[in-house]
Amino acid sequence: MHRICKWILVAALALCVSSVAAAESSYYLELPTNGISASMNISVNVPGENPVQEGINPLTGETWYGVYHPILVNIDTHPKALPHWGVSSADIIYEMPIQADGSTRSAALFMGDIPAYAGPVRSARVPMGSLREIWGGAWVFYGWQEWPTATNTTVDVVDWALKVHSDARESGRWVFPFVEGGLTRNYVDLFHRESSEGHVAPYNVQVDMKGVEALFTSEPTMHPFLFTETGLDHGVDVSSITINYKTTDPAYIASYQYNEMTGLYERYRNGEPYYDALNGMNTEYANVIVLRTNVTWYNNAPHRPVIQLVGQGTAEIFQNGKYIRGTWVRTHDASKADEFQSLSSRMVFLDDNGNELPLKVGKTFIQIVNNDQSVIVSAGQNIEGATPQATPEPTATPEPTRTPKPTRTPKAGASTPVPVEVDENAEEDISFGG
Repeated sequence: MHRICKWILVAALALCVSSVAAAESSYYLELPTNGISASMNISVNVPGENPVQEGINPLTGETWYGVYHPILVNIDTHPKALPHWGVSSADIIYEMPIQADGSTRSAALFMGDIPAYAGPVRSARVPMGSLREIWGGAWVFYGWQEWPTATNTTVDVVDWALKVHSDARESGRWVFPFVEGGLTRNYVDLFHRESSEGHVAPYNVQVDMKGVEALFTSEPTMHPFLFTETGLDHGVDVSSITINYKTTDPAYIASYQYNEMTGLYERYRNGEPYYDALNGMNTEYANVIVLRTNVTWYNNAPHRPVIQLVGQGTAEIFQNGKYIRGTWVRTHDASKADEFQSLSSRMVFLDDNGNELPLKVGKTFIQIVNNDQSVIVSAGQNIEGATPQATPEPTATPEPTRTPKPTRTPKAGASTPVPVEVDENAEEDISFGG
């Protein structure tokens, strides 16, 4: 009801005299991008590691007791892959462009609550592997991108992985922590195709998360965030966020609506609630961070993403209904960032004063975008340098949480799933996996 009333108010204001309407519409803004690239070269103070706290999840700040077994899963974000399985349990989710047209893919990090299954799982890209190195856990994917003409650590996942971990493959097969279920046979029993919620190939591969967790033989090094129970106490009031990665069919539009009652951001995909098919839960996040960086395309190939995830750049930070512009930084020695030496370094978020940002206790969604990507917000006041936008259509009111269908348990000895098909009309130019 609160959301409906708000949009009725916006519509009513649009009928007022033009001068008033113009002032009101100025609060629906595109965040400024001028000078963003320069932020990748400013001097920042890089804080050291935070201490591990007994009984606290280092990723969310929530109460947690258990064994630290982080699992990063590549999740297909094509509209036909929705709804996703298991995502309401993820501590952190990243979304990034994987095609120059704006098509994206997610990488969901699970640790505090490992669901029975997650998916739909799709193929790997090097930037996702870069994120795995921060957390040191398992990396789950189904197929991978290659560069067949020569050794290439920029976009070829095998070449990149072997440079980082010489033991990443044995006899031509991936080995833990690289858990692949499409072409190599080591972990194929952990994957199956699931047709619930209307999923069809290639958007229907689930992974047995408990089976992946059982592969761990040790705990990786933790890189805890700082945390706060209350969130930001300053900044511009912002009630909604929209990132239009791709607006043509199929669209990839991520948006959030801040819920003042819960203090969380409700997530939407293409205007529909982003919910978990495994349990029917709508997803909510305590922190939303838009990570701006350089996104380019190797050899001008529009399906070969090169995303800078070491070094530093601008971070648009949303927390507690407030917005500030901060910085992200990832480097191995506080003075320089090397593409490979810095991989095991944690990614730190700094606030608008250059201090490490405490994350609000709860889950985090990180939207990775190119430096000039349009990010549109509904703000309580004007933002210097921002561009006024037309008033948006109302965001759909989330439907009541639904009762999910039982998730199929794979039968012992089930037939091996075939590799993900890529037909002649596929949107991706990849060597295997999709």
